[in-house]
Amino acid sequence: MPALRTILFLSLFLAAAALPATALAKPQAQSLVDVAPLALHFKDRVISSSPHIARAAISGKWAAYPTKEGTTVSVAISSRYANQLSTQVAQSYVDFLDSLDHGPELSRLRIYIATPDEVVADCGGQGGTLACYDAGTKIMVVPGEETDTGSSGITTSYVVAHEYGHHIAASRSNAPFSAFRFGPKYWASYERVCDQSLNGLLAPGNEQELYLANPGEGWAETYAQLKYPSVAWQFTPLLKPDAGAFAAARRDVLDPWRAGATRVFKGTFTKGGSKIRHFQFKLTLDGRLQVRLSGPRASNYNLSLSSNARSQGRTTSAGSRDSITYEAACRQDPVEHVTVAVKRVRGSGPFTVHVAYAG
Repeated sequence: MPALRTILFLSLFLAAAALPATALAKPQAQSLVDVAPLALHFKDRVISSSPHIARAAISGKWAAYPTKEGTTVSVAISSRYANQLSTQVAQSYVDFLDSLDHGPELSRLRIYIATPDEVVADCGGQGGTLACYDAGTKIMVVPGEETDTGSSGITTSYVVAHEYGHHIAASRSNAPFSAFRFGPKYWASYERVCDQSLNGLLAPGNEQELYLANPGEGWAETYAQLKYPSVAWQFTPLLKPDAGAFAAARRDVLDPWRAGATRVFKGTFTKGGSKIRHFQFKLTLDGRLQVRLSGPRASNYNLSLSSNARSQGRTTSAGSRDSITYEAACRQDPVEHVTVAVKRVRGSGPFTVHVAYAG
């Protein structure tokens, strides 16, 4: 399924202070300061791509700013700020993101620093919209001013960290699931997002009535709490991170999943001998699972699959070229002990079982 171009924007529902009628001078963009939030109450949502962000990409005066790894991040400051060409402000955003756990995806991010009213217009939100991220253009639209921690408890640095969590998800694979909606592979598997979604406990991609059960948001919040772990958890308690969740999230960031694992089992049936052979492997990640049998052409061998003593399927077709495939194998337990059984119905001779799984 082709990835959808999506935009994430954060709504803080802040009361906007009216400007004096005489205030005609352009405001000054401020450097981003690393400030832990005093409280947490905000909501973001996923919508389709925005032409406003595309225009920002065209109109912005983009420049490259260095990271400590020697790469660069493109940043542009809105012309509505008097200090549009301030390298200090632009570098402060890059330095903050560079201080977070990240991988090479940082160099693919583009940051557009805008006034609060521009954020609302570019992100397609309502009053109080604080930031957004377009997964298609990799542009993060963020305010050039610190939020009012006295009224909301939220800081710009916290929101930027949350938004960057979405950028990481958009840069990771959780095949066959969308990492953007389910979260990256290790964290989503640790939290058993697939199984809990099938059971109706989580709602991937739901930005409305089940927002707090959306694992895509739970992932971004977990990532932000790698930086700010003392912040109260506002999402479903099913996704409240513990030490294992934080470890899985950090692995997704620093050593992401790229491909599944394979196993090969071999055996032989002799005339008059055993009629069944068993093989085992451990399943610790959710994803595609395929078991393929290859035996003698004149024989008839069948496959059966079980996991933690639960039957998961069997074959009864003629011949010995059977297979069992799950496009999405969702674990019910942290570790699934999978048993593959090969049963001899007729014939004899060697066989091979090929297993491909997420990990």
